[in-house]
Amino acid sequence: MESVRAYAKLNLTLEVVRPRDDGYHEIASVIQTVGIYDTLTFEPADGLSLECKDPDLGSDDNLVLKAARLLVEHSDSGKGARISLEKDIPVSAGLGGGSSDAAVTLLSLNRLWGLELSLERLTELGASLGSDVPFFLHGGTAMLHGRGEKVRTLPPADIDWFVVVTPNFQVPLKTAAAYRAISTANLTSGALTRKLEARIRGGGDVPPQFLFNVFDAIAFALY
Repeated sequence: MESVRAYAKLNLTLEVVRPRDDGYHEIASVIQTVGIYDTLTFEPADGLSLECKDPDLGSDDNLVLKAARLLVEHSDSGKGARISLEKDIPVSAGLGGGSSDAAVTLLSLNRLWGLELSLERLTELGASLGSDVPFFLHGGTAMLHGRGEKVRTLPPADIDWFVVVTPNFQVPLKTAAAYRAISTANLTSGALTRKLEARIRGGGDVPPQFLFNVFDAIAFALY
């Protein structure tokens, strides 16, 4: 049996550069894992099952089960696991909890089942589950581009703490709704993100004027 923490993330920058032909958006983002986490426990079993105190999170649509099934399908291992999820990352808060859970599932079951799949292969599988999953396979500080699945790792950002505020409401299909609300006026070149990436890579601090999220204005307008 193995218990693993799945850490949340914050976007230090998030710029949307352009719409893509595949229905996604080209982004540029510096992203950072933080000390809020879910806890997942894995143990060998016949078949796959997921237990969670929140019944809404124990369904077949949970990314944990999707990640486990994907690993079974692409490894042809025929193995199973009993998985429990202790949820502490706020849901639908932009903190990446579902994607982090999926990444931890891929990494943990790869070990538990002795599959020895490379990180590159796990990254390919993770990208099919969600744009944030490849980042969570690395964690720490990183620059994301493409639709978010392309990851350049960075040295740790020089930030000691954050205050995270999560309003007490949930928005169905929040990410899709927010991206639909983007107009050409919200598009930027990604230059601010690249400047922050260079500053962190060079060992510099992270002043507030470098922090930007395109959805700040959109969220207040929508909700």
